[in-house]
Amino acid sequence: VDHIIEHVSGRKIKQMDVRLRCILRVAVFETIFDETIPEYAAVNSAVDLTGKLLNRKAAGFTNAVLRKMLRLSRSEPGWLKLLSRNNKWHSMPGWILRKWTKRFKPADLENLITAMNENPPIHIRFNPKRIDIDDVVTGLKNDKIETEILNTINYFLKIDTGAARILSTELFQEGLISIQDPAAGAVVELLNPVEGEIILDVCAAPGTKSLLMAEKSGKNGKILASDIDPERVKMGQKDTGRHGLRNIEWFVRDARTDIFQNADKILIDAPCTGTGVMARKPDIRWRRKKEDMDRFVKLQSDLLHHAANYLNPSGELVYATCSLEPEENWSVVERFLNLNADFMLVPGCSHLPKTWINERGCLQTFPHLHGVDGMFAAKIKKI
Repeated sequence: VDHIIEHVSGRKIKQMDVRLRCILRVAVFETIFDETIPEYAAVNSAVDLTGKLLNRKAAGFTNAVLRKMLRLSRSEPGWLKLLSRNNKWHSMPGWILRKWTKRFKPADLENLITAMNENPPIHIRFNPKRIDIDDVVTGLKNDKIETEILNTINYFLKIDTGAARILSTELFQEGLISIQDPAAGAVVELLNPVEGEIILDVCAAPGTKSLLMAEKSGKNGKILASDIDPERVKMGQKDTGRHGLRNIEWFVRDARTDIFQNADKILIDAPCTGTGVMARKPDIRWRRKKEDMDRFVKLQSDLLHHAANYLNPSGELVYATCSLEPEENWSVVERFLNLNADFMLVPGCSHLPKTWINERGCLQTFPHLHGVDGMFAAKIKKI
């Protein structure tokens, strides 16, 4: 909407009075995108409101902008389509656009940004040790929820409704299913928990990956799940109770400095800019700033270097983020490997689709290519 206003008026949106800006935004939306409101009504109410809140000159400006927009719509039917080819159309911050423009080809950039502005698909994960896929499909169908079987990870299903309806189902309340994106499940697949292992999961809350690891490691395994935020730890404990799992221990820890029990495997699901999940969390694009990158990179490096101290000999850890930015992903891993000769990268994963593994052998998913959240993960072994 702001891009349309700037194009038609010839003025930057930031240069306009905040009241005028808001009036024009509503009027443009009503005129272009809301078919229930007559054009004349949208224009007249916007002009009248501008006159009341500002002055006659501002009202004249509002009238001129909206009338010009209507003339364009009638004389040049394709003008909006041409305008939509500009990246500003997609409501992305300039610093992200500049980074991505340098990194991606134009067609990929367009598809990626489009994916970030669409409602992301909702997936559920079921526990195949407790229920088979046919019973999940039937149970959800009885609740008027249709499912789609995936060819990526066989204990995930795509659903045709929002997450809220899942929460009220008997399957969810009994802990037989969870809401989770397959890319998050892929991080656990890369770590590959097996029966009886002790696994340290730092930055674990709210715990969907912890729960999956607990299911895989069985009653003889143990998940040591920690987070720095006490309230988020409570959320993890509550969800653990819903699943009836007794092999997860939750505690509050700072994974940069606190002491942990040694583990066979470690998951570091590091805090990040979250650019891979902006479709699911659209506020991220406006809350994150370019300068946040350096802060996150330092935090991620500190987490990786400290947590690695608690890995048993020949143990494996996975470093993961939901960021698309190389600075937070491979650069953090590469720097760690260069400084620690007793660790090595373990490339590839036979449990995952080949297209989800990048040229370095790390997990890397993109919403526009794979239909899941943007995720990165690298598997590292202690020699």
